[in-house]
Amino acid sequence: MEPKLAKLARQLNLRNAPRSSLPAIIVMTDDQRLPDPCPALARLPHRSMVIFRHYHHPKRAQIANQIRRACRKFGHLFFVSGDIMLAIRLGADGLHLPDRSQKHLATIFDLACKNHLAISASLHGLAQFRRLRPFASHLNAVILSPVFATKSHPGAGCMKRSTFRHIAALAAHNGIAAYALGGINFDHLQNIKSAPICGIAGISFAA
Repeated sequence: MEPKLAKLARQLNLRNAPRSSLPAIIVMTDDQRLPDPCPALARLPHRSMVIFRHYHHPKRAQIANQIRRACRKFGHLFFVSGDIMLAIRLGADGLHLPDRSQKHLATIFDLACKNHLAISASLHGLAQFRRLRPFASHLNAVILSPVFATKSHPGAGCMKRSTFRHIAALAAHNGIAAYALGGINFDHLQNIKSAPICGIAGISFAA
């Protein structure tokens, strides 16, 4: 990972993180772009966060367990995306809610809290934030995307900068850490560093 990008992310985390346990850097695994994340975990700053996705892997639970053990070895937080039962079974640090998992929220939050799981969620607009807002006291982080153009979604539109800043401010007001995802590099992060974000999320910067 580019050292100056990691340094700037840490500075934003120190300035804006509402809860000291939240990291500056989140890496999201991907079946295609980061099929074997374990080697990359050794290069991440200590106590980053890894969100395990690999939704379509035939041995998803086995791969998740390998990544969980690697996270423990290198001091990273381990979240499971979209599968609360797998998160509970593996003793994950948290659960990530992608768009498709943001239904029956009361049940999910209740089960996560009972099992001491932190919760993060994908967020693409104000309407989505309003649906999550009633659970703000139990929601640790939101990942705002796409902030800039990204290789994973060529041609897709980006979040308006005014919307990005507004949602980040709303999250901060509600005690939720906001992270920027999508085309993040040092120059882009410089352009949005005045927003109250607590760090960055991505795939390619861990490769």
